[in-house]
This record gives sequence, C-alpha cells and structure tokens, in this order.
Amino acid sequence: MSKRLREHVDEDHKVMSAYYDLCEKYNGRNAKSIKRQLTQLIDKDPDFLDSYLLLYEILQDEGNLPGAEKILNDAYERAMKLITDKKGKWPDVLEWGWLENRHIIRTILNKAISLWESREIDDALNLFRKLLKTNPGDNVGARDYILAIKMNMSFEEFENRFNKGGYYDTELSDWFDENYKKFPDEFGWWEKAIEKYM
Repeated sequence: MSKRLREHVDEDHKVMSAYYDLCEKYNGRNAKSIKRQLTQLIDKDPDFLDSYLLLYEILQDEGNLPGAEKILNDAYERAMKLITDKKGKWPDVLEWGWLENRHIIRTILNKAISLWESREIDDALNLFRKLLKTNPGDNVGARDYILAIKMNMSFEEFENRFNKGGYYDTELSDWFDENYKKFPDEFGWWEKAIEKYM
C-alpha cells in the first residue's frame, strides 16, 4: 500500500485583484504611492505574499537592501507557516498548477536566489531542491539553478549568461539538457518523475 501524498493548495486571497491592479499602475515613477498601497494590502492580508514580493523589488530598485531583505524574510517566514506541518515538514506536493500556490512558490524561489547571491550555497540548494521535489514539472526553473550551482556558477554568472533582458530563451534549456546527466545523484529521481508530465 503506497503512502498518501500530502499536498498543499493555498486558499483564494481576496486582495489578489487589488494587487494585480497595483502591478498595472506601477511604472517606477510612482513608487512611493505603490509602496504605501502594498503596505495596506499586506496589513489587509498578510498571507498573500505577492504584495511583499513587489515591495521587495521596489526596495531593491531604490537601493534599500536592508529593507528589501527584511520584507523578503517576512514573506518567506509566512510561506513556511503556510506550507509546513507542526514539525516543520514540507508537503509532498506544492504544484504551480494551482494559481493559489504561485505566490508561495515565487516567495521561496526569491529567497533561494537571495541565498545564492549571498553565497549561502547549501541553504539555497536546499530550497531549490525542495521546490523541485514538490513540483517536478518545475515551471519556475529550480532545476536550472541547481545545475548552475553544481557547475560552480554564481547567480551573477548565471544571469549574465542566460538572462535575455527579463526572460530566458531556449539557450538555457539546451544547456540544461546537455549538462544535467553529469549529476545523476541530483537529477536521476527527477528524470523518472517527469515522465508523467510528457
């Protein structure tokens, strides 16, 4: 008898549409007003994490790195409370396919990237691996980041090589396909897991 998988699907958040309206309005010049409104959304629903992430991005753009880091850490702590059980164990499944989960996955991904940028490699890898394990379909590209770390790339080197002005093109997927088999201990389970997605 197989073990029943524990899946997390987050609840619907009423502030989501107000958040998307703010995203539409944000143009870089109106940051002060948008920051105030994001803070209001966070007060209204502290468990909707995309509000934190846009605020994090604005603070980074302004050069307020300590403020940005605090906001990201607040969001990450909330993400962990939302998905982990009383023992701190992650769910077996945390899929991107559920719109309700995306704000959580984006938060954890941002935290992992931040750790990678800070050269906290083991902690970054731990989060990337958990994201991939709970969502083998890997819409956010955790596997690419894992491979880059295994190949001793810094986040800056990764971005310089693959970021094409805010998106990654087929060069990244070709690079992944050429190199991931060098790390069977890392990706062997994943290769089997994604068969169901094909």
